[in-house]
Amino acid sequence: MIIAGNGQMIDQEIKKDFPIKIRRMEYHAPGPILKKHWHEEFMIFYIEKGTAVIHCNSQPLPVAAGDLIVIHCNDMHYVENCCNHLVEFYIIIDLAFLLSSKEDLCQTKYMTPLLQNRLRFQNKIHDDNITNQFLDLIREYEQKSPGYELWIKAGLYRILVLLLRHHAVPVQGEIKNRRHHRLRPVLTYIEEHYDQRITLKELAAMANMSPYHLCRLFKSITGMPPIEYVNHLRIEAAVKLLQQHYPISEIALTIGFNDSNYFSRLFRKYKNISPSAVQKENTLS
Repeated sequence: MIIAGNGQMIDQEIKKDFPIKIRRMEYHAPGPILKKHWHEEFMIFYIEKGTAVIHCNSQPLPVAAGDLIVIHCNDMHYVENCCNHLVEFYIIIDLAFLLSSKEDLCQTKYMTPLLQNRLRFQNKIHDDNITNQFLDLIREYEQKSPGYELWIKAGLYRILVLLLRHHAVPVQGEIKNRRHHRLRPVLTYIEEHYDQRITLKELAAMANMSPYHLCRLFKSITGMPPIEYVNHLRIEAAVKLLQQHYPISEIALTIGFNDSNYFSRLFRKYKNISPSAVQKENTLS
């Protein structure tokens, strides 16, 4: 699994002949899981135990045991663990796997619109019928009895039908997708240069829009204004460096702050703890 500079996740474990991956994951420390990313595959989370917030296209979705979360193709998302023991399952699917070799009504009416984000479902779902179908796919995937691939493929169609019948939502997909693609060069630049001086003016010029409109668009996609997003990346990078016990003044310079005192104040604002306390905690553990 690779998260590229622009936030795209490329999963090298998904096989081309059976492009479905099902995993059970456990986390024992509160905080963000991975960083904000997107991928071309369709994804469904199931929370088995604990509580979390799944951030999808800047919308925070509080979830608890029994909840399902649908992540559409190219949705920007990340998970924030809110407990000491989070257990989740997820299925990630290359929807092209469900296309027919010959174009038919099912493909033109349902699958193609889903791939193009012209057909969308609610993100957060609590539906016992769909949950049972989901857990059935997990059992088949784990047991790998003869014909399990056919069972899983058929089960995915059933899940999509249930989502379509009970959880479809109106779409402004084309506009949203164009806005998302327009922002990707800016996201890529920030990911690659967050440790350097970045101004709102240069980001706006990169997107060919005014600073005001860039801020509105950026916040609608990521949940925060551009400069706050830059600081978010810097602080997350700082956490890793603090755990390696680099001097705080050196870390500040490395991630783009000329003033180590300002860095310490900002770090405390974001993390509710001082940089020195993080280093101390890591030493004791």
